[in-house]
Amino acid sequence: MKKRIFSSVVAVGVSLISLVLCTFCDCAGLTAFAAESKDIGIRVDFEYVIPDSFNWCTYYVVVATNTSGKDIAVSADFAAIDTNGNVISKTHDYAEAVKKDQQFILYGQFQNKEIGSGVRYQYQYKTSDTENCTYTSVDLDASNIGGCVEVSATNYSEKDIQGVGVRSVFFRNGKAVAFDTVNIADVGYVFYGGSTNSQVLGHNAGSFDDYIITYTSAGNQEIRDF
Repeated sequence: MKKRIFSSVVAVGVSLISLVLCTFCDCAGLTAFAAESKDIGIRVDFEYVIPDSFNWCTYYVVVATNTSGKDIAVSADFAAIDTNGNVISKTHDYAEAVKKDQQFILYGQFQNKEIGSGVRYQYQYKTSDTENCTYTSVDLDASNIGGCVEVSATNYSEKDIQGVGVRSVFFRNGKAVAFDTVNIADVGYVFYGGSTNSQVLGHNAGSFDDYIITYTSAGNQEIRDF
């Protein structure tokens, strides 16, 4: 069983939104690659369209890397577009910050009854600087426990931080077959200093032979709206 963990860190942004990246994906295939943009400071690495196992929703998952050279807060507005070019569903996701050079995941979740078939997906990134990264305070490990993945996080600092948000894409024979996300904390979204906790990913992933994981965490401060 392979595993790939890509660390990323969340923090509270302290500057105005500064950069925007907008791209479209024609999802006739389940996987598409967006053109890179050196100006935005975000490199899009992979894009996956992943139906859930209950035929209730579809995840549009973007794996990207912060190439800005600094810690950034990042959000994304996702939209599903029908064959006539009409926006039929919207959703939003964010990471309070991503450490420079780190990989992260943002995703849109769309109900199948709303989007139907033959849709394209559009997303727009917004970024701002941050000063609250707790990357060096958190360690995360993952292990296969027989059809699922257990993720364990430790807060090595003396201070409480926000819970560790973990996101994962599961693969079978090179194809993305499932997406899952969990939050590791002690109470709600609070992760106590010195604490270790764990969660399980992939309850409904089915059979998989590979997976990637990103995780985010931040100081225990008020979350800023984008």
